[in-house]
Amino acid sequence: MVAGLAWLEWLFQLDYSLGLLYLFPVILASTAVVWWQVPLVALLCAFTRGQFDLPVTELEHWLRFLMATVAYSGCGLLVNQITSSRRKALAQYLRIRFEQRLRHRAEDQLRLLAESSPAAILTIGSEGNVSAANRAAHQMLGFEGDDSLVDQPIAEYFPIFLNALHLNPEIEQVRTSATTWAKRKDHSSFPAATWFSIYGTGRRRNLAAIVVDNSEEVRERERMHYEQLASHSQVLAGAVSHEIRNLCSAIAVVGSNLDRRLKLENDLDFGALKNLIEALGRLASFDLSKRQKMQPVTISLAEIAQEFSVIVEPDWNDAGGTVAWTLPEDLPRLQADPHSLLQVLLNLSQNALKASAQSERKELRLEAEQRGDFVALTVRDAGPGVEDASHLFKAFTPSATGSGLGLYISREMVKSFDGDLRYIPTEEGCCFEITVPITMSAER
Repeated sequence: MVAGLAWLEWLFQLDYSLGLLYLFPVILASTAVVWWQVPLVALLCAFTRGQFDLPVTELEHWLRFLMATVAYSGCGLLVNQITSSRRKALAQYLRIRFEQRLRHRAEDQLRLLAESSPAAILTIGSEGNVSAANRAAHQMLGFEGDDSLVDQPIAEYFPIFLNALHLNPEIEQVRTSATTWAKRKDHSSFPAATWFSIYGTGRRRNLAAIVVDNSEEVRERERMHYEQLASHSQVLAGAVSHEIRNLCSAIAVVGSNLDRRLKLENDLDFGALKNLIEALGRLASFDLSKRQKMQPVTISLAEIAQEFSVIVEPDWNDAGGTVAWTLPEDLPRLQADPHSLLQVLLNLSQNALKASAQSERKELRLEAEQRGDFVALTVRDAGPGVEDASHLFKAFTPSATGSGLGLYISREMVKSFDGDLRYIPTEEGCCFEITVPITMSAER
């Protein structure tokens, strides 16, 4: 471009200067060279322009050359700086766009991971409302269709999270795990394992949590306890039955001997037979009353009811039945062994479920009321009832599916913490009553 301008000036021998046009080569070069090269280009353009200047004195010529060099350099440096800033801005913009794409991709992957997670994932704002929740959280808490968990107060479902948000503000970056009882939208309770962390300060104090429903684990654990108890009962029943069979064999031998004899008076075999019969009678009426004394603790029947419902309600629901509790709000706390009481309730529930298998109405109702120093808990079903209640609590009473020790051991377990289990005759179904002592201080 500089050569072209010089050729035009030489060709036409103009009587005026084209010095202004020499800015364009400087501007064009300034967009491509580094800053220190701009004055060199300006110097070249100023020198070329001076070769075709009008006749002037030597001093004026050099002054014009100097002014042109400064003007070209200043303009070129300005364009170079603008171009450099534009390049940096464009590079910054492209880098930001690249980071945004990476962030959006990471957010999409995290969102997909959260939505596909079988565990509930929630974030809770400083005000105690749910900020975000994945699909598993909605399903766990019973939100279906267009119902959304977002903006719902977390205290209604996980009170432990609201309590964690209200911890001392000086405690930062809390990361912990806890097991707790949570509530669904229909107000039913379930055991949950939680892992949560608190981040931010002041009004920006938020909580992120992962929640897993532990109902199946609790149900399986209690079923294993129940099956273990039943297994022990069967082992005991088998051992005693074996002894009875041995005695019966001995009686058969003695009877054979008697068949060959006529005189029974003062007969040793006959005496032995009588002794064996007495032993058989004692074994048939075997009493397990020498039970181990339990160490009762203060418990809440409402907590036992929660765990009981988690364990047995699925079985009753699968059978088309229902389980209903009626607990007064002012019911005092009890003095009992919680595991034993729960096992007794599970045994009664299993018996009721089996008895109601052929009934049109399958229902288990549990009601509690205070009676002096005890709380009476009645367990009713809508089954066919009991034909002969005289042998219900006797050991080794024959049954279609069990060893005959279930109710006997249940009563012994209740008696181990000074309670009692008894049968209540009713016109419909079957009813049992468990009496449990309340705490001495009658805590509520």
